[in-house]
Amino acid sequence: MTEAPRTPDLELVTAEGPWGGPVFRYRGAEIRCNKGGHVCALFMPGHPLDGHSFGAPGTITHLVDLWIKEQRLPDHLRAVPRKSEEPSRR
Repeated sequence: MTEAPRTPDLELVTAEGPWGGPVFRYRGAEIRCNKGGHVCALFMPGHPLDGHSFGAPGTITHLVDLWIKEQRLPDHLRAVPRKSEEPSRR
């Protein structure tokens, strides 16, 4: 089994962070992973998915790039309004 190619700008901050896995820095965001590095979370103030968990770091770098370049999320990750935020239908 071969390892996935690493994103060149993905900087390893520590191999064992607060969740037991690696912590990376990428374009102003922190990517914090569980042990094994297969489940990671995005920490980027102002990003609508700040604090949410995803897959491997490479999945998250795409979210950071898209937010920085276009201030948007991929179509499949657009937020759905909560019931309290939906307009009333009377």
